[in-house]
Amino acid sequence: MLSRARGDFDKADTQTDSPIQVVAQKMQTLGKIPVSVCHMTQNLLESGLKGVCEDLHLLLLDPDRFLFDKEMGTHENVDLLYRKGKLYGRDKEESLITDAFCRVSRGKSEAFFIGGFSGSGKSKLVNSLRDRVDAVGGYVLTYKCDDVSKEKPFYGIVTALDQLCTIIQGRNTPEGLLAVANNLKSAFGDDYWLLTSLLPNVCLLSSDFIVNRKPASETINIRSVCFTLVRFVRVVSSPVHPIMLFLDDLQWADDTVFEVIHTILSDTLSCMFFVGTYRDNEVRSHHAIFNLIHKLEASNVPTTKLLLNGLNQEDLNTMISDALCLFPRICRPLSDIVFQKTKGNPFFALEFMESLRTRGLLRYNHQLKRWVWNESIIRSEEITDNVQYLLSSKLNGLPGNIQGLLKVLACFGTTTSEDGQSGFKFVHDKVREAAYNLIPASDKNQFHYDLGQILHAICQRKGIGDSQSQFAIVSQINRGLLLVESPSLRMEIAELNMKAGNLSLDRSDFVTANSYFSVTLSLLSEDHWEIMPAFSRSLYYSVAKAAYSSANLEKAQKALQKIIDESKSFNEKLDALHLLVTVLVERDAQEQAFNTSLEVLMQLGEKIPDSFEKRDARAMVKKTSKILSGVSEESLSTMKEVDKKTEYILIFFSHISDIAFFAKPAMGE
Repeated sequence: MLSRARGDFDKADTQTDSPIQVVAQKMQTLGKIPVSVCHMTQNLLESGLKGVCEDLHLLLLDPDRFLFDKEMGTHENVDLLYRKGKLYGRDKEESLITDAFCRVSRGKSEAFFIGGFSGSGKSKLVNSLRDRVDAVGGYVLTYKCDDVSKEKPFYGIVTALDQLCTIIQGRNTPEGLLAVANNLKSAFGDDYWLLTSLLPNVCLLSSDFIVNRKPASETINIRSVCFTLVRFVRVVSSPVHPIMLFLDDLQWADDTVFEVIHTILSDTLSCMFFVGTYRDNEVRSHHAIFNLIHKLEASNVPTTKLLLNGLNQEDLNTMISDALCLFPRICRPLSDIVFQKTKGNPFFALEFMESLRTRGLLRYNHQLKRWVWNESIIRSEEITDNVQYLLSSKLNGLPGNIQGLLKVLACFGTTTSEDGQSGFKFVHDKVREAAYNLIPASDKNQFHYDLGQILHAICQRKGIGDSQSQFAIVSQINRGLLLVESPSLRMEIAELNMKAGNLSLDRSDFVTANSYFSVTLSLLSEDHWEIMPAFSRSLYYSVAKAAYSSANLEKAQKALQKIIDESKSFNEKLDALHLLVTVLVERDAQEQAFNTSLEVLMQLGEKIPDSFEKRDARAMVKKTSKILSGVSEESLSTMKEVDKKTEYILIFFSHISDIAFFAKPAMGE
């Protein structure tokens, strides 16, 4: 047999070949007959016409790969020639996902879930659809959830939709952009400031959005965010421009992400194809992924569920045959061994083949003009059933400085970037995991903590204070909190977490904000209200805002009540009382909200009667109208701002007017 390991190559001329092999080898020495023809002749002599027919079919189908000899040069490191973009053994799955997208392009949203082990080709299957989406004028948005990334999945969705604005700007004519902008203005009206606070790049679509942009309201919650995103998707998506949103590794997503997805897909006026992939061996039956699937089905959203297993032996043999440019019958003994070692996992199989090549167990023989190997030696290779063994072995062979760099990058997740575009990306999750495992388990927390402190020192020295840097620093430091005992250092870290939490609130990432604030609370001393009342008051108010926005009204109310109980002066309580009234209304406690507002107004020096006659109201409206009739727009714009006390009086009068009809009918009539 022609397959020999490196140690057997020097013994080739001392071994006895069969007469048929001798004939085939003699044909190759003539130099003008392609190796493939020599192999086919050998097959004809050994197996008859059936095998030759299969060989002839491949020669006709792909002569560049199977007929003509390759010029591989004279160097040792000859690469395997896999077909670029080829999905082996996934024809049925490709058809399913393509058909689903075609249905979406007719105007109805759909969901497509793909489960499978890491390395089974989930992402590659989804990415095979990108060209088709682009060809019909669709938009492709992607985000990869990450177990160690500084960015949470919810913000990932918002970021993806924000990037859609850039895509729309790049693909449209000025007239098309004007139409999109006008449709957004019509859909949002005076609320478009909320859209620009969530998706800043929407300002690229119209200069009006830049001029009229306002800061986000402190009472924005997850429901208002979902509704805003739904209205945006409804405007920018259509059968002509369907949106494909691909979220990878959903096993690391949170409930907020699934709520946003469900809300968008349930909107019958949107045109979105959602594709989510997850590692089915890392989720249990009660995972939120399956709850989302049930909710989508209950909302009559067409939903497809697909499970990717490893390649079967025939498909794996085809892949190896293509890589070696050898007929499948010649590669079958090798592919059978690879299948036994990798269970057909595509990524594992590719890494195993590359490992054989780099170690010389799979070698290109320039004299024979083909790849050769020794089956018995490869079969005896002792590897685990996990690709991590191969990757770790490869990484351990790299220089120390390269390993150090990979360790650092692995701490930030699969992708690292400076501005959302440039940066570094691991080619696969398993590569990042192997790089991360270069750090001994006992040293991981210390490594993260030291890395965060180094980044913090660099940013302080260079005056860098952007949100991305802040999240990167805090996420690393928080991994080593158990190592921190110094009270002053714990307070410094608490301040960093509070800053990161408020930055998350500013971009409506409420889940992440809650996480940072929880860490902040855990770092404070028991007497923090006595020794740092202003910081404590500010922290608890932020906790309340994050909880309210995440629909955790009970937690929000408790945090606000803590401020009210611990604050020494009435003025220090006003912000908390303002948000408390809003929370009480949300909890359907209008009577308590009304009484709270009433008590505040009385302490501010205002008196509210128990009842109010309609004629008195008419008289007041008439008097006010007369006063305002002589006020011009110019004079209004030049009026000085009201003092803080008057501002709070107006706020709580507004609360009372909103809830009076329900809590005090005599006041609301």
